[in-house]
Amino acid sequence: MCLGVRQIATVWKHEPGIFELLKQRVESDKNWNVRLEAVRQIATVWKHEPGIFELLKQRVESDKNWNVRLEVVRQIATGWKHEPGILELLKQRVESDNSSYVRCETVEQIAAGWKHEPGIFEFFYHTAVNDPFQREKNWEDNPRQIALEEIVKHYPNHPQTLPLLQDRAENDPDEQVREWAKKKLRRLEN
Repeated sequence: MCLGVRQIATVWKHEPGIFELLKQRVESDKNWNVRLEAVRQIATVWKHEPGIFELLKQRVESDKNWNVRLEVVRQIATGWKHEPGILELLKQRVESDNSSYVRCETVEQIAAGWKHEPGIFEFFYHTAVNDPFQREKNWEDNPRQIALEEIVKHYPNHPQTLPLLQDRAENDPDEQVREWAKKKLRRLEN
């Protein structure tokens, strides 16, 4: 079905009604894979159509499936980076999305596009300390660790980076974050 959405968007993109058909798929298809692919196609093929940005903003907040919300975050962060309010919208996703996958991706998108903006270090710091993630599976990514990694990568000389790393090595509730922070501290000491 997703291949069908992609084919429709690329082969018949100039046919009347195709854009509206894909918008309907984004808004109401029961299959999350179809919604995700429709988001991807609309955000790339019809990016400049009126109302696309508003549609994506609505979907990032209302779609029940985290995969779709994650794709919308990617599309918004890369395709509409300069729109007013995008950074605030992304920060809100980090603070309120119930999916740790969406929160992780959003932290990475903010780091990629807005790391030099005022207040981003503090935002990542807050996330590294306060994200509610609780590990259920070993392979899951933890938004606290992603935020901590971005801090170490982009703000290594900030006066609060080393104390935060030390604190997370001792006090993070997630063993994997504590271990990662300890390894990073050992590398910094050598």
